[in-house]
Amino acid sequence: MQIIITGDVQSGKSTLAAGLVKFLEKRGVAMAGILAIGLWKDDQRHGFDLVDLKTCEKTPLARRRIDPADGSITPFQFFDTGMAAGEKALDAARCHNASVIMVDEVGKLELKGKGWAPFLDSLLAIEPAVHIWIVRESLVAEVCRRWQFQTPVIVRADDGDSLERLKALCIKEHHNDN
Repeated sequence: MQIIITGDVQSGKSTLAAGLVKFLEKRGVAMAGILAIGLWKDDQRHGFDLVDLKTCEKTPLARRRIDPADGSITPFQFFDTGMAAGEKALDAARCHNASVIMVDEVGKLELKGKGWAPFLDSLLAIEPAVHIWIVRESLVAEVCRRWQFQTPVIVRADDGDSLERLKALCIKEHHNDN
C-alpha cells in the first residue's frame, strides 16, 4: 500500500507523520525510513534534523545560514553526515522487515533523480510494507507518474481526521500482514 501525506509548504505534513510514528511506536509496529523534523528560529524555518525510524537516531540534515556580508538568510545547506544517515536509513536491506517505511520528503530533487531518488525503487519493491511518502501537493501527480503509483491513498495534512485515518490504514495493514 502506498500512502502520500500531502499539503502545502509548512502545512503540517511532517508534524502529522511524527504523530503517526509516535502512535506506531507505542503499538510495536516495525518502522524504517526517515522523518525530517523541522527546526524554527525567529518564526522562520531554520533547518531540519533527520530521524532514522529504525534506530530513532537523530542527525542534523540541513541548516540555513546568515550571510555575513549582508545578513540575508541563505538557502538550506545540507550536511554530508545528514545525507549519509538518510542513505543508511533508506537502504533496502535495512528496511526489508519493516511493516511501515516512511520517506520524508519526496520532492523536486527526487524527481530530478537526486536526493533520496536512488533508494526509492528498491524500497517500493519491499512487500507487503506500507509505504508512506511526504510530498508537496504541487508535486503529487508528478511523483505518482514517476514511480507508477496506480492507486495511492492521499491524505491531506490539513484534514481534521488525517491522523486517525493514517492510524487506521497502518494498523489494518499491519494486522493483515501478521
